[in-house]
Amino acid sequence: MPKYIALQSVGQFLPGVEIKGLDDERIQALLASGAIEEFKPPEQTPSDDTSEELEKLKAEVVDLTATNKQLTEEKDKALGEVVDLKAKITKLETDLAAAIAKSTKPGKATADENADKGTPEAK
Repeated sequence: MPKYIALQSVGQFLPGVEIKGLDDERIQALLASGAIEEFKPPEQTPSDDTSEELEKLKAEVVDLTATNKQLTEEKDKALGEVVDLKAKITKLETDLAAAIAKSTKPGKATADENADKGTPEAK
């Protein structure tokens, strides 16, 4: 039995919905009025330009592979820079800690303490 698709609202059936449960007279009347049409499955025609599509896809794959390689190299370079910067931060933090420990020897006022007192730092 052929399938029918609503082209416009028909009772409970919305456009694009398969029509089911109607008798043959009603279906013929709706076909004649143009409210429904017989469903025709989309035809799959063999494509003549499959070789062209294949070549385009191959070229696209080559481009994407090159882009991926470039992005991977840039990522590796950026990760190397991050490691270098973390090493510099660690070195600066240790230098800062050593400088703070050296400047806070007992009996010697720091620049912050002198600033609080309003006197210049003794050199």
